Amino acid sequence: MAIARRDLLGISAAVALSVAVSSCRGEGQSARPAEPLSPVPPSTSVPSNVSAGPSTLPGQPPPGSLYYGASVPHHRSLPAWERELGTVLPLNRSYFTPDENETAQLVAVCRDDLAHGRLPHVSTKPEGTWQDVASGAGDEWLAGIFRRLGEEKAPLLFTLNHEPENDAGPPGMGPSDYVAMQRRTIELAADLAPQVIVAPVLQHWTFDPLHKDSDPAAWIVPEASVFGLDVYNPWSPTNGKEWRTFGSKLDEVIEWSEDVPIVIGEYGCRVDPRNPGLAAEWLRHAADYAREHNFYSMSYFNSGVDSPEGSWELTGETEAAFAELLVSDWVVRPT
Repeated sequence: MAIARRDLLGISAAVALSVAVSSCRGEGQSARPAEPLSPVPPSTSVPSNVSAGPSTLPGQPPPGSLYYGASVPHHRSLPAWERELGTVLPLNRSYFTPDENETAQLVAVCRDDLAHGRLPHVSTKPEGTWQDVASGAGDEWLAGIFRRLGEEKAPLLFTLNHEPENDAGPPGMGPSDYVAMQRRTIELAADLAPQVIVAPVLQHWTFDPLHKDSDPAAWIVPEASVFGLDVYNPWSPTNGKEWRTFGSKLDEVIEWSEDVPIVIGEYGCRVDPRNPGLAAEWLRHAADYAREHNFYSMSYFNSGVDSPEGSWELTGETEAAFAELLVSDWVVRPT
């Protein structure tokens, strides 16, 4: 029987890009010059003020459609990669670390993405603890971001401290502090930038049946309008781990999302040299699953940074499959 998350929890009340770090893999992204971009092919598009289905999310994709994209490898420029792919990315995933120029950098990337037909999905971290932000200590910083993003009048995804499980433990950094921080962030965004979708992003491992020490309910934010998740096929040629399909891992999580649209902040699969085509088929299956299960967006983690068991970067068969999927008629682009 599916577990309704609100039954469990109750209903309650970054133009240069800085080196940025993914909390789980230390991902960095290099500066991206403003180069000419390739034309956007015909595809599904949704005006920012139009919703479809029961959700009232800004830019809600029609049923069976979603925003589809990736992060940029740290050693490549986004426009150069788009020229290789033959199309503009419908969604650009980018990461930021808090510093004195962060707000300007984050906003500049969002504006550039929207100007070129990309949905931005940005992540950053607070300078203090989650408890600090929840108590209002981060209001000025967050308001400075949301006021500027609110000027764009277009939907985008904003994640504060993705994969928080990696940072939990110190005082003020428990699951309840994380949830309270997300509530504060959602409230500020609603007031200052209603088109910004605050997307808390958790790890699949938190929901894995093998992970007996985790209470998924403690991490879920009932006020969030989307359910965010990072999920990977753990197999590599060297680690001996089980090959897992995207769907088999999502099946362990999806009951927790209730009817809230799903945002995949990161996902990835390594190529098996002994089985040509298997990784490409994994990507196609992931896209099919997303189309069938009310996904708002999904972004491939296109990097080899801090990946000791093998790179996740799109190459060869996986890059070809990704390029093929990008121009599918179910891919949504912001307008």
